[in-house]
Amino acid sequence: MSAQTGLEQFVNDDEGYLGWLTENPRGFVVNSHRRPVSTYLKLHRASCKHIKPPAYTNFTKNDYIKTCSTDMAALAEWARREVGGNLVPCGICKPFIKEDRKPSSLRPEPVVVRSAMAPERTTLTPVVPQAGGERTLPREISTGCPELDLAWQTYASMILNRSQILIPDTDDDLTWHAFLGHSIDIQGFRAAEFAGVDPLTRNAPKFVPLKTRGIGVPELASLWQIPSIRDHLRSGVWDEPLSEGTLSVLRAEGGTTGHSLAEALEYFPWRKFRWSVRALLQNSDVLRGFDFSFRRWLQEECDRLGFQGFPPVDFRQAVSVGVNRPTVEAALRERLDAAFYMVGSAMSAYMICDWQMWLWREGRTEVFTTFKLDSCHEAFVKKFGRGVIPADEAGFARWWLGLFPEIPPRLANECIWLAVEKKLVTVR
Repeated sequence: MSAQTGLEQFVNDDEGYLGWLTENPRGFVVNSHRRPVSTYLKLHRASCKHIKPPAYTNFTKNDYIKTCSTDMAALAEWARREVGGNLVPCGICKPFIKEDRKPSSLRPEPVVVRSAMAPERTTLTPVVPQAGGERTLPREISTGCPELDLAWQTYASMILNRSQILIPDTDDDLTWHAFLGHSIDIQGFRAAEFAGVDPLTRNAPKFVPLKTRGIGVPELASLWQIPSIRDHLRSGVWDEPLSEGTLSVLRAEGGTTGHSLAEALEYFPWRKFRWSVRALLQNSDVLRGFDFSFRRWLQEECDRLGFQGFPPVDFRQAVSVGVNRPTVEAALRERLDAAFYMVGSAMSAYMICDWQMWLWREGRTEVFTTFKLDSCHEAFVKKFGRGVIPADEAGFARWWLGLFPEIPPRLANECIWLAVEKKLVTVR
């Protein structure tokens, strides 16, 4: 390949690949599957951190190979002739700049959005510039759904700059926000408000959240270790509303922590159930073996899956789970569902998607597909989808990424939630 076309392809040859990067710092690299397919041909500069992450060691030995050249046009021609596809430039290293000659066979830069429904080049508005590169978003979109277009115009840029939504990659943020604030946030029990991550949205002068009370994961886990409390929460009807009996057991058997937790539950103004208390305690105890850190749990799960480097630079990369080949994000969701009480499909997505969105905004990961398919999203699509927007999670992600391949569907999903929550649109 090298002698005839000026291209070098590295398969099971990390040493050769790293040597080529050193010798050709102004060159270009196409990351592809071991057997290249037209749907995944990612073009990077040789200097891009995503094709040489410091913590990674298997660059060409697992599922991916590298095709390299100092001539971008030669790579574009290889993609068109040999694979039948177009190169998609990395949104971080941005291989198209003014001095580059842009071959006609390459797509426009993904963050400059084009689609069949919105053929004109959209106006871009920068979001927070980061060391890894500047993310840009279209101020307006045209999806064929005016209500979604309005929600995007109203909320999209705000979401990427709002600390209450995106979850930074720190132990404290992931444990309090993604774990305590998201893992049981279902059926009216607003866990982020209960934990003290989000401000209370109902008037309740006597309520004091867990964070203010000094009750975190270690304290909640300690209550699960008390047999009388554990046995009480395991008994009875799982979905019964929280009763005085449960509060009494916490007060009588849980010491200072149990009494304080019971008081917080008593004055919390949203619906709560026996199962939600059990989930708080039992799931916190699961983190006992991980220094009570949800981030460490995620990291060890990625290690167990054989994914090298954390956080993952590409959540859509395939990993081996038995005879199956799910993506990293799908495998993590399966493990969340299996490891934690009452965490199903929607909540497993919610526990990682806003962390993923922070990583994406910071330029530390590629676009991902995970989002929370909740009742707001379902009602919105049912009323405004017009038979065009798929109602299922996988279908919505495919539809969205078909229009905007470098923007996570989670961003559109959060716009939909805010539009419904704040009554920008009425779904009922």
